[in-house]
Amino acid sequence: MSYSMQNKDNYVYMYSHSVKFKTLFNDDYRRICSYFDVNRATAYRWIKAGKPTNSIALRLLDVAASGFLPCSDEWNGFMIVKGRMITPSGFDVRPNEIEYMCKELGRLPSAETNCQPRNHKPWRNREPDFVSLLKKNNPK
Repeated sequence: MSYSMQNKDNYVYMYSHSVKFKTLFNDDYRRICSYFDVNRATAYRWIKAGKPTNSIALRLLDVAASGFLPCSDEWNGFMIVKGRMITPSGFDVRPNEIEYMCKELGRLPSAETNCQPRNHKPWRNREPDFVSLLKKNNPK
C-alpha cells in the first residue's frame, strides 16, 4: 500500500471508510437513507458491508467526515461560495453581516465559543468532528 506524504496528517485519510461510516451513522438506516439519498435496502446492504459500496458514496462519506456537509435537511440549498453564504432564496451574506443581523434582531448568544484564534491550517490537516467523536466513544 502506498503512503502519500502529502496526506500524512490528513485525518480524512487516517481512518478507514468503515470507521468513518460506523462513527458518523452508527448503523442508523434512516440517517444513511437521508444523507446518501438511498433506499432502505441499500442502507442495510451498506450496514452489512460496514461501509458504502459505491465509489461516489465513499467520496461523500469523506466529505461528511471532514465536516463540510451538515447531515440535516434544514441546510439544503445553502452554499458557501468565495467566503459568502448563499441562501436558498438567493441572499448573499458575508460572515460579519450574520453577526450584525443577529445583534439587530436582539438574539442572545446561545453557543459557547472557545475564543481561540482561528485555525488557518488547510482543512485536510485539521481534526474533523468525527475524529473527536471517535476518540470520545473509543478511549484507549
